[in-house]
Amino acid sequence: MNCESRVSHDLGFQTLSKQTAFQFGDFRFLPEAQSLLYKGQPVGLGGRGFDILTLLVARAGEVVSKADLFAHVWPDYIVHDHNLKVNVGNLRRSLAELDPSMEYIATIAGRGYKFVAALESDRPAPARQVVASTSHHIAAPQVRPLLGRDDATRQISEKLDQAGYVTIVGPGGAGKTSLAVTVAEQSCGANEAIAFADLSTLSDPRFVVPAIASALGVSLGFDDPIAGVIDVLRSNRLLLIIDNCEHVIAMAATIVERISADVPSARIIATSREPLRTRHEQIHFLSGLAYPHQTTTLSISDALQFPAIQLFISKAYGSGDTKPTDEYVRSVVSICSRLDGLALAIELAAGTASVLAPSALDDLFRDGFDTMNRGARDAPLRHQSLEATLDWSYRLLPDREAVLLGLLSVFSGRFNADDVEAMYSAGALEPMTGRDALSQLVAKSLVSAEYDGGTVHYRLAESTGAYAARRLSGSLYREKARRHFAVRTKDKLQIAEREWSSQTSREWLGKYRRQIDDVRAAIGWAFDPAGDAALGVELVVAALPLWQELSAFREMLEAIDLAGSNSAALMGLAPLGRAKLSTARAWAMTLARHMHPQTDDAWRESIFHANGSRDAEFQIRSVCGQAVFLAYSGRPRTALRSMNEFAAAKALDWTTAPDGKRLLAHIKIYAGEFNSASAHLEALMDDWGHLEEGHGLSRFQVDLPAGIRFSQAFLSWLQGDSDRASRLAGQAIDRAADLDHMISLGNAISLAALPIAFVEGDLETASRLQHQLADVSRRESVGIYEGTAKFFAGAIQSSRGEQAGFTLMQDSISGLLRGNWRVRVPFYRSLLAEAYLAAGELQLAEDSLRAVLAETGIREERWWHPDLWRVAGMIAAGNRRPDKAMRYFQTSLDCARAMGAGAATKRTQLAIDATDFG
Repeated sequence: MNCESRVSHDLGFQTLSKQTAFQFGDFRFLPEAQSLLYKGQPVGLGGRGFDILTLLVARAGEVVSKADLFAHVWPDYIVHDHNLKVNVGNLRRSLAELDPSMEYIATIAGRGYKFVAALESDRPAPARQVVASTSHHIAAPQVRPLLGRDDATRQISEKLDQAGYVTIVGPGGAGKTSLAVTVAEQSCGANEAIAFADLSTLSDPRFVVPAIASALGVSLGFDDPIAGVIDVLRSNRLLLIIDNCEHVIAMAATIVERISADVPSARIIATSREPLRTRHEQIHFLSGLAYPHQTTTLSISDALQFPAIQLFISKAYGSGDTKPTDEYVRSVVSICSRLDGLALAIELAAGTASVLAPSALDDLFRDGFDTMNRGARDAPLRHQSLEATLDWSYRLLPDREAVLLGLLSVFSGRFNADDVEAMYSAGALEPMTGRDALSQLVAKSLVSAEYDGGTVHYRLAESTGAYAARRLSGSLYREKARRHFAVRTKDKLQIAEREWSSQTSREWLGKYRRQIDDVRAAIGWAFDPAGDAALGVELVVAALPLWQELSAFREMLEAIDLAGSNSAALMGLAPLGRAKLSTARAWAMTLARHMHPQTDDAWRESIFHANGSRDAEFQIRSVCGQAVFLAYSGRPRTALRSMNEFAAAKALDWTTAPDGKRLLAHIKIYAGEFNSASAHLEALMDDWGHLEEGHGLSRFQVDLPAGIRFSQAFLSWLQGDSDRASRLAGQAIDRAADLDHMISLGNAISLAALPIAFVEGDLETASRLQHQLADVSRRESVGIYEGTAKFFAGAIQSSRGEQAGFTLMQDSISGLLRGNWRVRVPFYRSLLAEAYLAAGELQLAEDSLRAVLAETGIREERWWHPDLWRVAGMIAAGNRRPDKAMRYFQTSLDCARAMGAGAATKRTQLAIDATDFG
């Protein structure tokens, strides 16, 4: 807007604001009342229509530019040109339907719009200068001391010292009124009073003027009481609070703007659930009280520093000397997080919680927020329950906004503009109408907008979402909305799968991790009787990468079984979809806490469907997945045979499948083929091991550069280069942790870093890694991680002379065997035998080693054979059988040299040197 047009705009608006009514044709326009009459009957115009007509009438006969209209109608918002065209078109149509003979608004091509009808105006008689005594003003209500609002109080106080008024904007229950009163009390000087105009009880915009005038003690017997208000504010030291403007916002905005224009120094605070959108407005957006997010690990003392937690506990627990327990505080954190830190909601929740036993807190709002109805007795009715608070906002919404709010309730977490676009047709909303409704819901604090990486994401607070879902449940378009939501979720997941192979885990999960709640909701609807099972099966297939990246194997298996139970829907699935389902099912069975007894059959089924799909990549995935299962269950040579036969049949060069080649090398280590494994890993390190390159995840559950490193670390250690092994294992851990990929991290620790540190005698590092692996096992519930973490916890204890360590080691081996995790069990039994030897328990050492012979895979898992012979020699020496000990030691050396196991050679030689053969 240029300087000349801005001056014209300002003068026009000020002139308009002081006039009572305008007559054009048979229309009578009353701007302050936001009312248009035709032959005495009201004409229904939307808020945008009134705003446009107000500015055009104020500058009748002038060309009003689009820029001026945007600045007046949509201040501080970026709106598409089409919005203005639609709203001007609607205004023209409303006027033409009543008076088609007259043109009122002309389009000036390339410039803007002009009000072209003859205009008459009625100017009221000048109001008497009424100076009210400040003793007659309505005082502000008493408010309790605020928690966590110091910054907001300071910022609003600073804005009050500037020209214009301040609007505190926030959702219902955020504490806008309390903050306004607190700011006023702290900002007022000794001779300054506070006047309080409560608009919440008004049912008609016409009563806004009397409410504000009465708050300042201005007589209502004048034609223009606001002139009296202006005179009072100009002549007295007063701070005016105008509370709860949202339901009469057009009239409130007109009055406050007029006051601010006439008295720029007037100190006014308005509160509203949406901005008033006038020229002199300064907005302070008020969010909920700060609270710790549930995903953040904090100590209890740190959690108690957050104002949301303090408010809840002060209301529910009182001021007694008894301190809340840690469990109670954790439950409070969860509740405050679900309530988005809204002060009123927290007070209501605390009021309900105060009559319950602390142990019942976790279940308090598990099924929703209907029990939150213990507001303060002196609070307004809209603050007596959370539903009443939301009802207040909902009743103010135009139909299109109410419809959209219900549609948005189908989303469980964040959503973007494209997600919203996909929902419009479910509620019969045109795209432009829907976009405007979305912007209004954000402005009215019912939908939160967050910027993340240049993209706007939207979110409903859980309480608002639950309320809107109840509104949706009674609508005619509920099922259509749920179907649109399920289709949109499936489409997003299919896009995600296409990106899966080209992004790192961190990038991919950063983008799609939050989709899991929507996936659950969409699948829940699809497999309901009223849903669509065929769509549900497609959803399950599309969600497989997300479950695998999250390592949510139990949930994935349940969803696959649910899809499998719908045989008719499953029959319509393409062969590749069947291959994806069967392969994911086999993985879920393999990586469970206890390997499923049907895992062997599941992998055979996976290979069958992969072959049927004729998809070469899935055939490789299936064969390699089966090889992992065979290796984990103690059959590495069987796994190698399967992979080699597959490669021969398909004329496959494993170099073209680097993930498979890395797996092949790792299994060769278990089989004792160190030289061949080394050749594979060195080539892989050259071609695929660069850490700075952002490779995607292996489709076999492990990040490729991390996998190459921990396999190479494992082999380097066995070959005798422990320094290189430790360095490579550390790099694998760092990369996996940076990617936040738990399977890669768990493998790097359990298969390389932890056993290396322990056997090399670095107990401090081993202890740190053991705790890290235990944390991974709690997050992922993969049986091999849990068993390995438990075993080394015991091994470290026994190395420090703690007797309890032996029991832990024995129990962990038993648990691994129950779960069919047989890989490395001979290794663990030999470490247990050595621990018994160190403690002087020869018989227990011999029993432990003898148990190795009973392992079904002892002939296949050869990598630790040299050390088994070494420990056997040590036991024989302890039993004073030197000849037998020497034979065992010699067999160990022969075996180690044949494999190239330099570390085992050194350990055996040390054992020989320490043995008395006399």
